[in-house]
Amino acid sequence: MTAMRRGIIAMAGTAVCVLLLAIFFQDLEGRTGVLRYQQHREQPSEEALGPCSVCGGKSELCTHLPIIRIETGGQTIPGRPYEGPDGVTAGYYTGNFGEEEILVQFSTVNGEGVWHHGDDASTDEGTALFRYRGNSSRWFAKGSFRLKTVEEDDPLTARRLGLLGMDSGEEWALHGPFLDKTLMRNYMCMNLSAEVMGTWVPETRFCELVLDGEYQGVYLLMETIDVDENRLDLGEYTPGDPVLSYLVRIEPYTNPAKVLDNFTLYSYRMEPGRHLELLYPGTANQTQQVKRYVQADFSEAERLLYSVEMLDGSDAWRQELDMDSFVNYYILMEFFGINDAFGASTYFYRDVRGKLSIGPVWDYNNAFDNLLRPIDSREFLLSQRGWFAELMQDEDFVERVISRYRQLRRGILSEERLLSYEKEIEEWLGGAVDRNFEVWGYTFDPEQLSTRERQRPDPITGKTLREANPSSYEEAVEWMMEYIVDRGEWMDEHIDSLRQYCHPSRFANQMLG
Repeated sequence: MTAMRRGIIAMAGTAVCVLLLAIFFQDLEGRTGVLRYQQHREQPSEEALGPCSVCGGKSELCTHLPIIRIETGGQTIPGRPYEGPDGVTAGYYTGNFGEEEILVQFSTVNGEGVWHHGDDASTDEGTALFRYRGNSSRWFAKGSFRLKTVEEDDPLTARRLGLLGMDSGEEWALHGPFLDKTLMRNYMCMNLSAEVMGTWVPETRFCELVLDGEYQGVYLLMETIDVDENRLDLGEYTPGDPVLSYLVRIEPYTNPAKVLDNFTLYSYRMEPGRHLELLYPGTANQTQQVKRYVQADFSEAERLLYSVEMLDGSDAWRQELDMDSFVNYYILMEFFGINDAFGASTYFYRDVRGKLSIGPVWDYNNAFDNLLRPIDSREFLLSQRGWFAELMQDEDFVERVISRYRQLRRGILSEERLLSYEKEIEEWLGGAVDRNFEVWGYTFDPEQLSTRERQRPDPITGKTLREANPSSYEEAVEWMMEYIVDRGEWMDEHIDSLRQYCHPSRFANQMLG
């Protein structure tokens, strides 16, 4: 074989490899992200499946979505809240015998590329610990649940399962979209966040839930945030380790036994009623030594952010924080209109092998103006909240936010991409939407909802109760997309104004003092 022939073959081989890589990564343009299973693209739609050859569509439940069935045996499900004299959540009801969670039987129906029926044979089945979960969502008529799979003959021993095709785990969230009348905010935003963050983000699967034989509508089965080789993969803790990996979160409702005495808490910089909770290492390993280590390590990062060093250009904080995670997280929360970062469901982790990162992301039920009160699409919600108020003093951080935002708006978060992405999901859900609102259709009448289950009138715009709440699924989707477009247009125009927070003139008096 001549040298020229070898050269031609080598060039052809290289071209093929480049082409294959281009095809493989064609959907990753502009991402820092990882490949992610997206159910609405991987599983056939109703149209693609064609008429059901088993029941002809006449079965009480014939769906292209997976089905989850839960049998409680008539037990009271623990976890519903009750309020105190001041009208705020005072505690949670237990089961019939004081249990905080009950044992239930569960099963799934999840065939590949087929119609599913309520009485089909199980794909997976077993025993689980079960209760209501969430914060404000526990008040909703359509509840969300925690499902922890355990061994049938030993409920104290976890049983790992890969439900609905996800990686194996032992704890799951069954999210019931209620306030979110589009049904898709968590699914949509979790997938987009995975593309942006480039790190693990909980996997999600649409399904339909049957509870004690009663159809409950469209749900979203979600991985919970857990330290696990298949989820948040941190270095394993061994009792006695002097240096360790950890996972913490800021929440308004926390387990007092897990609360840490961190710098922003005892210096009154944390929002009132909020606490930092240690999640990993778990309760069994939360010795005083472990708590002191995590408190000291986390507090050191906080002290650096709140010190005068942030004003004089010191980069000491960069040695502690993973800047990319904070840049990406800020953009996501700001663009999606999440106003409770550093107030609730805000996670941080540090692996012994790396820096302190913010994340994983969690809970997008209130994204895109879906809170009980209106969220303005034409202002920055988080630039002066929590740690971001300190980070915005750093010119490099601000420039990275602006640059990364511009990049994402050309790809993952572009208006064209978001509009088409929502339409894909809406069309794929198909008849499941109608079935859901056969049960929950009354929720489009705000007069039939409690004040905890509906959006409030807006005195600023003059919107009445009915005008503040969507009257149909179609209107709910339309409002969400209008907010996304308006939010993007405003941020495109104003993102450069974040530079005001790091301009030297803003800190002149402090520096001179």
